[in-house]
Amino acid sequence: MRTTLRNIAIAIATALSVAATAAPIDEARRLYDEGAYTEALDVLEGIVRRTPRDGTANYYLGATLMALGRSDEAAAPLEKARARGVTDAYGLLATIALDNYDPSAAVEHIDGWRERLRRNRKPEPDALEELSSRAVRMRNMLERVEAIEVIDSIAVDRSRFFEVYRLSAESGRILPPAAVGRALGRDTEAASVAFMPQSRTEMLWAEADSAGTLTLYGAGILDDGSPDHPAPLAGLDGTGESCDYPFLMADGQTLYFASCGEGSLGGYDIFMTRRDDDGSYMQPQNIGMPYNSPADDYMLAIDEISGLGWWATDRNNLGDSLTVYVFIPSAVRVNVDPDSPDIAPLARLADIGLTLREGTDARAELDRRLALVHDDADDAPRSCALFTLDLGDGRVLTSLSDFSNSAARSAMTEYLGTEGRLRSHLAAEEALRNRYRRGDRSVAAAISDSEAETSRLRAAALAQRNNAIRLERSH
Repeated sequence: MRTTLRNIAIAIATALSVAATAAPIDEARRLYDEGAYTEALDVLEGIVRRTPRDGTANYYLGATLMALGRSDEAAAPLEKARARGVTDAYGLLATIALDNYDPSAAVEHIDGWRERLRRNRKPEPDALEELSSRAVRMRNMLERVEAIEVIDSIAVDRSRFFEVYRLSAESGRILPPAAVGRALGRDTEAASVAFMPQSRTEMLWAEADSAGTLTLYGAGILDDGSPDHPAPLAGLDGTGESCDYPFLMADGQTLYFASCGEGSLGGYDIFMTRRDDDGSYMQPQNIGMPYNSPADDYMLAIDEISGLGWWATDRNNLGDSLTVYVFIPSAVRVNVDPDSPDIAPLARLADIGLTLREGTDARAELDRRLALVHDDADDAPRSCALFTLDLGDGRVLTSLSDFSNSAARSAMTEYLGTEGRLRSHLAAEEALRNRYRRGDRSVAAAISDSEAETSRLRAAALAQRNNAIRLERSH
């Protein structure tokens, strides 16, 4: 009798607990569906504290953490959800495994998902097959990771990331969306940046159709600067996948661009194709790792004068900022030994220092190569502003070619380099702060050192900017 009463009491307590959490979980779902992830997180953490074995709450907690870019914290609640029978948890766990460059673990979760669906006699969702294809694609790419030297990484606002690309006039110009809109005779900005080679005889850009799918367009440029017969790039249209961020090499044939959908690891990946003799483009090829990742990667550009390449990525979860990597392209592709213990860190660029050859001074090498970059005022579109420098005498400079004093131009080049290093440094400092907020007190000294370096870089940047203004005004 006593046992029976105890069981009844437990059942009543459980029912009350379920009733108490029913409303909060509905609220959490609503907030999650609306994209209010921070608010949803507060509600879900409260539910899980009260009912730590609640599979649904743990699932939404994990999903919310992933949406906030905190996948490293999401695995634990998702594992609890999976153990409590929440089938969809397998998909998110597989996604986390791919984000960690572990296709074997992803396949295990995918197989578990498939088996659970089979036992429950439920159909396989399209997402399962998509994850399975991505796992296979990642495994194949990890066997062919290109060995490149990444000599700098710059954190920059995602709306202006292209401004840190330092291209010689011979390599063409990346045009901002506003300039593209003006070139096309439109009041609105283009969907994204465009590219114009040094010859200024053509322009490449992306346009969205009624469904929002981006297609690469091209047009010849007439003598008056207007585009001649804009049309989708032959061979790349009609795929049903968004394509964007074109960059045409100086040979006029090799085209790099970003595309999402089939063939990518997730989001945008960088592809390469070549223009045939008839003007159409051949079947694009994914250029693989380390350029591409499960996140968005785009706008690869190569300056053959300086021997530097650039591409942008959001793999580092910097919020409103992107990471722009600066690397040294190779004439012939050389891949990392697939059995190397550093294969995954090299693929994801966990530490760009791992990519450097022994004895390479990355900063000196970058400075040496950037010194080779030059702008030709006749070839530099005035609409492509790298910066805004008010001299205080009525003149405002927006390009290195605007300087009349070579010493001032050099000072401004130094300033831009310091600003880039400062942005990269601040992103690393914020990462340290995030570790400290999560309880890692071992980084306290590193944060203190970083703050001192931040002050030094800010002072150096200010001095270089003021020096550029002083030299230009005195000319």
